[in-house]
Amino acid sequence: MSKLAKIVGAMAVSLAAGLSSTAWAAGDVNQADASQLTSYVQSQGLACMSCHGVTDKKVGPAWIAVAQKYQSDPKAESMLVDRIQNGGVGTWGQVPMPPGMANHEQAEKLAKMIMGLVKK
Repeated sequence: MSKLAKIVGAMAVSLAAGLSSTAWAAGDVNQADASQLTSYVQSQGLACMSCHGVTDKKVGPAWIAVAQKYQSDPKAESMLVDRIQNGGVGTWGQVPMPPGMANHEQAEKLAKMIMGLVKK
């Protein structure tokens, strides 16, 4: 099954389940880093934002929620790199994140940018 088909399937499951958006206050997010992250995803042709929003939950968690959850974990970036590359399920619900959504270099950059979203 193609990556796009997996993403569309996951989105359909989430929509059918009635998952709602959880917005975070603008003050919680480092806006410059959020803009840079969004631009990077788009410039690389990645499909991340089909399932994730910077501040809004879509199929997957909002990236600010990820950053806040793991902000005190020194292994957070490496864990996120692994998750971005290899996918997974269970941490944020039962809708799986498919593997192979970014190469290793992209995954490292994404993980660092996601963790940078939380204002220090």
